[in-house]
Amino acid sequence: MAGIIKRKNKWVAICRTLDGKEIRRTTGIDVIPKALMPGANKRAAMAQHEARARLVAEEMEKDIRFGVFDVEKVKAIAGESAAALKARRGGISVNKYLTSWLDARKNKRGALERDGVAVRRFLDFLGDGRDMILSAVSKGMAMDFVQREMERVSPGTVIRYVATLSGAFNAALDRELIPRNPFRGVKPTKTEHESEKQERAAFTMDEVKTILNRFPGEWPDMVHVCLYTGGQRLGDIATMKWEQINMDGGLISMRTEKTKRRMNKPLIAPLKKILERRMEGRINEFVFPLAAMKHAQGGGKSGKLSLEFTNLLRQHGIIAPRTEEKNGDRRQLAEKSFHSLRATAVTVLRLAGVPADLCRFIVGHDSEEIERVYFRPDSGDVQAAMDKIADELNS
Repeated sequence: MAGIIKRKNKWVAICRTLDGKEIRRTTGIDVIPKALMPGANKRAAMAQHEARARLVAEEMEKDIRFGVFDVEKVKAIAGESAAALKARRGGISVNKYLTSWLDARKNKRGALERDGVAVRRFLDFLGDGRDMILSAVSKGMAMDFVQREMERVSPGTVIRYVATLSGAFNAALDRELIPRNPFRGVKPTKTEHESEKQERAAFTMDEVKTILNRFPGEWPDMVHVCLYTGGQRLGDIATMKWEQINMDGGLISMRTEKTKRRMNKPLIAPLKKILERRMEGRINEFVFPLAAMKHAQGGGKSGKLSLEFTNLLRQHGIIAPRTEEKNGDRRQLAEKSFHSLRATAVTVLRLAGVPADLCRFIVGHDSEEIERVYFRPDSGDVQAAMDKIADELNS
């Protein structure tokens, strides 16, 4: 807390910076009033001046520490010409702080590129306001930023922006540069988020058969394995290792890349046949070595593989050619992709009469309802359901 001392009939504020450095500045308030109102008590007037000086000193220290300064309060206490008004330091600007915060992260893998976009977008949103003091950023500004970005990019991208900016402002909060984090709790509303989701249609069986008969390289086997394991994600298929497969026990052990859920998938007969054939030509630890290499080249993500699959869908007329239309900077998703195989698996299972809960269990979707009722199908139910997919493909 700021203190005050007397110097030549003036109260001087003693403030400390966040790193403990002492700063002394005059408040401009007299210790002994130069003039007293008729009937006024000198001692009472001096006590009043001291109290006013303490209040002004507190505002001066807030300014030095956080860039927070209540101008109207100081004017009311000490008048328009108060020395405290002239002594304002102002605090660090938004632009300077976020730029220095980002620079400190340049040695963290991927952080500079990922976080840099969020910082640049926010500074662009502020425009000339980027030079305002950091503590002046309000929750309303953060919410307006989210609303503007929702018109330009996907909700997922906006959520990543907010996570970055909230982390930056949390760091400022920890350093006591600001009294609050304006991005705390700010995010797209559930309605906005849900309305932006693009549903991918399921492949028809004729389309699946086109993929299996005409796609090159590892793709037909990858699609088979995907469907025969209940529509597992591209990254999980591409990085599948032989150590996950127990031929004798008839199981594949999987841990999903996205949800980290652990699952055991039964080795139904047609799946086992494909894996035995691939085992004969095994060259490394991966079931699909070329796909695994492309996944690694993509930084451990499936984007490169997904794009290759989508281009093949276009080449074979399964989806429409790419258009040049754009909605802001938002990436336009193809109507079908590898992920659509999940919908295909569920559709086949549901049309075959497999219960919804069992479908979700097989595919690996999160479900609060499943957790609540502790639904646990036995291995016989799962294998019988998986056989329905194989029957449909081979019909």
